Amino acid sequence: MTREELLRIIDFVEQSRAAADTVAALAAPAPEWRMILFMMRRHLEGKLVTVTSLAAASGAPYGTAMRRIERLFSQELILRRPRTNTGRSFSLHPSPQLIEDFRSYAERIKQLVGRTIGVSKRGDFDNFYFGASYLAGRIIPPAAPRNPDGAPGHTVLLPMFDDPTSRAIQRAVAAVERAPATRLDIRLFGLDALRQELWRNAHAALSDHDIVALDMPWLAEFAEARALLPLDEMLRAAHFNHGDFHPTGWSAGRYHGVQYGVPIQTTTELLLYRTDLFAAAGLPPPTDTERVLRAARRFHNPAGGRFGIAWNGRRGTPIAHSFVQVMAAFGRPMLALRRTADGFDTSVVAGEEMRPMIDTPEGLLTAEYLRELLSVSCPGVLDMAWDERVQSYGRGEVAIAYEWSIRAGVFEMDSVSPACGRTGYLPLPHVPGQQGHVSPIGGFVLGIPANLPPARVPLAWHSIEWLTSPEMIKLFIQHGGTVSPRFSVSADPEIVASCPVLPVVNRMEKLGQIQAWPRPSVPASSECMAVLGAEVHELMLGHATSRTMLRQAQNRIDAIMRARGYYT
Repeated sequence: MTREELLRIIDFVEQSRAAADTVAALAAPAPEWRMILFMMRRHLEGKLVTVTSLAAASGAPYGTAMRRIERLFSQELILRRPRTNTGRSFSLHPSPQLIEDFRSYAERIKQLVGRTIGVSKRGDFDNFYFGASYLAGRIIPPAAPRNPDGAPGHTVLLPMFDDPTSRAIQRAVAAVERAPATRLDIRLFGLDALRQELWRNAHAALSDHDIVALDMPWLAEFAEARALLPLDEMLRAAHFNHGDFHPTGWSAGRYHGVQYGVPIQTTTELLLYRTDLFAAAGLPPPTDTERVLRAARRFHNPAGGRFGIAWNGRRGTPIAHSFVQVMAAFGRPMLALRRTADGFDTSVVAGEEMRPMIDTPEGLLTAEYLRELLSVSCPGVLDMAWDERVQSYGRGEVAIAYEWSIRAGVFEMDSVSPACGRTGYLPLPHVPGQQGHVSPIGGFVLGIPANLPPARVPLAWHSIEWLTSPEMIKLFIQHGGTVSPRFSVSADPEIVASCPVLPVVNRMEKLGQIQAWPRPSVPASSECMAVLGAEVHELMLGHATSRTMLRQAQNRIDAIMRARGYYT
């Protein structure tokens, strides 16, 4: 079970006990339970627990709470760890036995709830995610046109990144949008051009756009600049079912505990490989970097018009993404993020956590791995970005490619592509012997500009609800999209049958393999990417050594963070 799923079960248990506490005949003091739930929640979130905070969580008088804490110590359910050299200050932690017992308890709760809603077989439990929408019909009905209350003739403007899903959204909206009162106008931009347009709009006196689509790592800088409206009140008023969204994607729309965006597309970087070629060569799936390089060398045959691998090597954002995503697959985030039970925390990143972690052993491994890829890459890889690499793979020019799941339709929906129906999808490969896989989440969230005239806000929110509904997400996929931020859409049998990459991504999400920390949303994210995009490209051109590049990138990003005042 993933950390997010365990946290949802803790919410469920806490709310169940709180409901009983409101009925006099059922209410009973349960300080140990409250403390255990508090302890497990903080453990999963990687947050500090002290004796004082644990006593407060019990809900009991202080003397009673202290006696119950001592009982938990005597039962070896909680442990003390010194916080200082003197040992006078210490933190509290669940013991390994308590962690194991709680996971076992959570699994039983999950099975009980699953049986209640019709999940009965062991295989069904593998696909059952606690807290998602399973009570609704499995097959999602067709989407209906909007029925907004806007003024006649009003056009809702939405700028988006020009990618396959956005183009599918354009087609789907045109097919279903028939309301005479309003029209949804989606305008497509390149990635850097979109960011520039959003900042231009944010600095205008009044917003030109009713809704904005933000790349997930951008959210923090726009939220911190107060360029977005908080959505929490609108979400509550609409009884919005955020439990149906993949938790990693939903959290990408939140900054410092406030929800500013609703996911419309969530995608993850994958390793694609030609299953037919690997089978013919007797090679196993390339799950680690050694296997990737071995297979790429095997298939690299420039004279025969085939090459080993394609990846993002273009100067700027493309190669910067390649670097941080590979380094994350090796276990290191680009910043000194706080560790949690299953990764790193990105909910609030500040102070020392903003220090760059580029000049590290994992950074060196990443630099050397990318240099090795050069010798077995397709021509022009250092000018290659997202579209070019998937086109090369779709044409059959390469046997392996790093690519976002959002672009799988480029070849899966092209019956003449040699990759159609012959592609395996894997999380990003790690170094040999490493445990666990991590792939970054990507995609876009929809938000409302803070400078939008108040009279237009209700219509903007209504449009976000409509665009992110299960019916519309399904329609996007039926018009050529290959991503879904919702569990209900990913489980729809019609979608599963038509989109082979979607069940893979859905399973990775449930296994906790898709994470936000490889590309954390922090206000300085774009500046960091600009530095890495220049320095790593110089390395690939042979203008610097790996160690020199790492040191220069580390120092330049460190200077940015110090100038912003994150640390001294």
